[in-house]
Amino acid sequence: MSQRSATQRQRVRVGRLLLTLALLTPTAAAAAPEANGDAQQLLDRAFDQRYSCSITGVVHIATRKGDARARDRRLHIAAKFMDGRLHTYAIFREPQYVRGMAFLGVESDDPHQSEQQFVYLPSMAKVRRVSGSQPTDSFLGTDLSYHDFQRQHPDRYRATGVAAGSSDGEASRTVSVVPIFDAPYSLAEYEIADSDGAILGTRYYKRTDQRAYKHMRMPRQHIVSGNGCSVPTRVIVDDRQRGTHTELTISELRTNADLEDSLFTYTSLEARRDIPGITDR
Repeated sequence: MSQRSATQRQRVRVGRLLLTLALLTPTAAAAAPEANGDAQQLLDRAFDQRYSCSITGVVHIATRKGDARARDRRLHIAAKFMDGRLHTYAIFREPQYVRGMAFLGVESDDPHQSEQQFVYLPSMAKVRRVSGSQPTDSFLGTDLSYHDFQRQHPDRYRATGVAAGSSDGEASRTVSVVPIFDAPYSLAEYEIADSDGAILGTRYYKRTDQRAYKHMRMPRQHIVSGNGCSVPTRVIVDDRQRGTHTELTISELRTNADLEDSLFTYTSLEARRDIPGITDR
């Protein structure tokens, strides 16, 4: 294979690695909703609570199908809001073909527009601007799609109902929503905790008359609270269509991390700056 062909393949892979951190960004605490709270208001609150704090951490993703060996991925991430927009900086560690790559994402002012995305390619020793991935694409072959990592905006959904229930024994409300954009599903159900408005789980449906094809869980015992934030450090995903099981965990987590604005710049990307406070290599 020629060096040019290898580089092109690498760039395609990188284009599919780009993400924002809706699952990885923290969830701020909130007052319990009223018993008859409006479904859209519950949804607005739950989404808003995911983007209040700067964070850093080491993200591990393992996907398993049957008895096969789990496929592992590892990256260092930092996220910070600047001028009302989410900025994401990441350095990839595993698998080997992405090791040493660095990524910078800057959210658009328009929630319906793609973020600006830049990547440093070690093989070329250059920074390239790349296009965003499709929301239905699998993230590195896992049960997570790129849509799962994107920041969710409540105005992209229409809430259709709310019902009282429980999630792993915790009182919650299930809010049903219909996407009003080109989503990979026709219906989603968000399990929102009564106590603090945290999202404890999400079910996705291809059709309303079928069982959920994907179920994501954020167990309460793995939600770290502090500094005004509540961060899910474990996300469990089961995909019935693919017959796979994925677990995402965050280690070395810091919330409200004191991150310099200069980390989220083109210059930092060229230098592949390490994320302050992370010891994993």
